[in-house]
Amino acid sequence: MLNPRPINYKRSLLKGLVWESFSFIILFVAIYLVFGSGAKFSLAFTLALTIIKVPFFVGHEKIWKYIPWGK
Repeated sequence: MLNPRPINYKRSLLKGLVWESFSFIILFVAIYLVFGSGAKFSLAFTLALTIIKVPFFVGHEKIWKYIPWGK
């Protein structure tokens, strides 16, 4: 039987937000440079992806709590 550590939702959320802050900047610059569509398009696209990705990251963290590999 797997015994995962207790899930700390605040920690997982904070980790997701910190990572997404870095990701946000990198993605914004990349979209701006590749598409050259201007800051508004780059910002809108980056915000949409960030809103989608953070909950998936938190869920991913929760799932990995149950995987004994590497523990």
